Amino acid sequence: MDWKKAAHRAVHWSLPAGLTSLSLGWTVYAVGEILSHQAPAPLAYTVAGIYDAVWLYALAMETAHRRQGSKATLPTTLGWLFLITSVGVLFTHGLLYATAVVAVIGAVVPAAAKATLVMAVEREATRISRAAQAQIDAVRSATRDKVAIGRAVTRAKTDRQKTAAVLEREEHKARGKAQKVRHEAAEELTKLTAEHPVADVPQAVPALFSDEDLARVLGQWSDGGVSPAVSPAVSPAVSPGVSPAVSPGVSPVSPQVSPVSPVPELTASQGEGHTPLDWSALVQVAAVAGVETPEPGEPLSEEQLTVVLRWLRHSENPPLSYRKALAAYRAAGFMAKEERVRKAYAALIDAEDAQP
Repeated sequence: MDWKKAAHRAVHWSLPAGLTSLSLGWTVYAVGEILSHQAPAPLAYTVAGIYDAVWLYALAMETAHRRQGSKATLPTTLGWLFLITSVGVLFTHGLLYATAVVAVIGAVVPAAAKATLVMAVEREATRISRAAQAQIDAVRSATRDKVAIGRAVTRAKTDRQKTAAVLEREEHKARGKAQKVRHEAAEELTKLTAEHPVADVPQAVPALFSDEDLARVLGQWSDGGVSPAVSPAVSPAVSPGVSPAVSPGVSPVSPQVSPVSPVPELTASQGEGHTPLDWSALVQVAAVAGVETPEPGEPLSEEQLTVVLRWLRHSENPPLSYRKALAAYRAAGFMAKEERVRKAYAALIDAEDAQP
């Protein structure tokens, strides 16, 4: 196992060591040859050897400090200073005693040696433990999560503000269009009124329902009730204007409609202009229904009220509407709340419509 580790380490340091040795040897040769023209050759090459020795020692100290992770200002400074000097010497020597290509190659070799040495030292530098690296990764991950969440929140706020602005713009546009339509309608109304003046303008809108339809609507109730019970059939003695009664099994149910405002009692007012009533027909209808004959001015039961309304409704041909029947009811002298009369009339209409 040790020889494998040693071999791996040797391979790892082989390139930096080879380039450094080549750079040192080439520098000794170049510096010695340049100085030999100014001094004796032994002295020149001795100076060149000392130069390379100092440079090598600075490289060694810098490598040691890097592996330990400590600060090495002086060795680093000397290493870069000698590197620059060696590059300049080798480039000058190549230009003086060789070609430009050799000069460039000679200048590149020390720089390549320095670069590979730094990379090798960085790889062999003291590493942190796995636990510390895991903590560092966790901190970085948490930081990235917070940054991502913050960006998402900011984008959401931006989208909300944009959406609110768009909705506000659309609302203002809609209001502007509505105001424009109102203005145009007012101008058109003013123009038409000026062009086509009318003496008597009705203040109320004409009714869109007939009296029968109005009675049906006002007589609706929520529980789906049925009309009051009446005897199964009308004898032939009944006058032709009276319609047949509903089946006997139907029980009376009061509509569940609450009045909007208190309704006063209907007083017995003897109006004029109504068709004379056939009181004998009322007696016959009451007999068929099996109830006592209703008397004007007395309280009426539900069955009696239905008999009276049936008698009044079919007193003319065609049958009376709700408003006409109500007027005839008052004129005949019968008394009851208008709400009760309206519900009973609606139940009477429903019963007649339900018959085949």
